Amino acid sequence: MRTVIGILSAAVTIYTLLCFVDIILSWVPGVKFTRFGRFISSICDPYMNLFSRIPFLRFGGIDFSPILSLGILSIISSTLSNITSTGTIYFGSIIANFIYMIWNVFSTIGSMLLLLIIIRVIVLFVKKNQTSYNSGWAQLDSFLGRISYKIAGTFVKKSMDYRTSLIISGVAIAVILFAGQLLVRLLCSLCMSLPF
Repeated sequence: MRTVIGILSAAVTIYTLLCFVDIILSWVPGVKFTRFGRFISSICDPYMNLFSRIPFLRFGGIDFSPILSLGILSIISSTLSNITSTGTIYFGSIIANFIYMIWNVFSTIGSMLLLLIIIRVIVLFVKKNQTSYNSGWAQLDSFLGRISYKIAGTFVKKSMDYRTSLIISGVAIAVILFAGQLLVRLLCSLCMSLPF
């Protein structure tokens, strides 16, 4: 039985790698339409498309569904690997892996958003709030503005300018990411200590 589960674990790991290659190929124009790109797509797209239909994984033009799809494959691979090495199924480990995967998706989205906010605040300070409306910054502002005003509005009820909303949102996201990391570590260690 361990041999069969070990083979399944290896197969899931290889499939995860193929999905990762498929994601990278989608970033390079034209490569996805080569013979190799079509072959990888025919293997990976049916699985990856299951997650691309989830609406809350899209923010503006950014699609975070590949992170979730790779995370689920990672949980399956890790679970199968644990069963192979220990010979038993620990539900605490499966729950801990699931919590950790969900947190990884959330923290990746939060970290990318925080990075965009930091870059935009720096540019606003350097350029003294001057932005051309036909530049990429205007598109980024359209995306960040909706999010930052919602986040900042939960903490500050008075009206604020765009730069202030970005700073408040950035601080809030950083605090949430830090506190969330501590909470996830605690939850995962509690799950791992379960007797079953």
